[in-house]
Amino acid sequence: MYLIKNGTVHTGTGKVLEEHDILVEGTKIRKIGKNLCEEDAEVIDATGKQVFPGFIDPHSSIGAMGIPTRYRDNAETTNVINPDLSVKYAIDPDEVNAQEFYKSGITSVGFSPDHSNVIGGQITVCKTAPDHMANRIVKEHAAMKGSVCSTVKDVYGASNQMPKTRMGIFHLLKEAIRKDDLLKKYQMPFVIAAETAGEVQCLMELLKDEDIQLTIVDGFEFGDAIEELKEKKVGIIFGNFSNLSQISKHEIDLSRLKELVENGNRIAFTNTCKGASEGREVFIWSAIEVYRAGIDAEDVVKMMTIQPAEMLGVADQIGSIEVGKDADITIYSDHPVKSYAAHVQFCMINGKVVLS
Repeated sequence: MYLIKNGTVHTGTGKVLEEHDILVEGTKIRKIGKNLCEEDAEVIDATGKQVFPGFIDPHSSIGAMGIPTRYRDNAETTNVINPDLSVKYAIDPDEVNAQEFYKSGITSVGFSPDHSNVIGGQITVCKTAPDHMANRIVKEHAAMKGSVCSTVKDVYGASNQMPKTRMGIFHLLKEAIRKDDLLKKYQMPFVIAAETAGEVQCLMELLKDEDIQLTIVDGFEFGDAIEELKEKKVGIIFGNFSNLSQISKHEIDLSRLKELVENGNRIAFTNTCKGASEGREVFIWSAIEVYRAGIDAEDVVKMMTIQPAEMLGVADQIGSIEVGKDADITIYSDHPVKSYAAHVQFCMINGKVVLS
């Protein structure tokens, strides 16, 4: 049992609770309030510090490149439509452990198939604390992963098979949805990679009449389809803005995110860009970029916590500091999106201390 005392608690829902305590019993948060007292609890002094829910990276390939071969086990490129595949079987626990996600406050990750296929398989949400992989799973069948990016053309066009073109990509996606009734058969959120304005706009046109919880991965040129995104309340998981200077390359105006925030669209960040993952720091750097573009700090915290949890259907378990939820809690020296000097001083996952 742990009692975190006197911290500035950022709940992940937009609320900030000054000088509040959190009682953790077992794997869950049991109480939140001021001046809590529990004789048997180990006290963690958070005075003057910033307390957050564990951050969530909803789309990562890290863990699917087995040590030491670096073979990408999340890229099944023998069939362009693979809805039944589960990325759970691609995850290498040793590599996940080596990344030490929790040192950046990331306590859960949505492990995902890469961008190679029009439908690549299903995303699995896992905790990042060292453990047997079966014990880390929050939700195995969290979302369906797809892609309309040029990566699909690169993979299949090289073998002189369909799809070699964007028209082929969208034909196959349309067939899967309309003919194979993909949305009805797999009643789960869909996460689809689309980088350019053309890809985003075509995707929105194809799905305009469908009842679907859609999230776009990368989505760098979101501004050119912002009205369509607002109308359908489409979420965006932004890839690494720094990768190959994506902000300049795609002429990204991050200040336009305010329109989506005000409209209620969900936003999140990932250490993955164009289907390949980088270090855990990328997640924090992206959050800082969005804050510097004029988005309120607590709205950015939502993008790191409750909103990715909602995208993957796990907000009943993780993503906010609330009574009854998993005790995934990070204590920072300062607010991580406001200060480059902020660093993690304490982290627990499922009520177990992994960093102190």
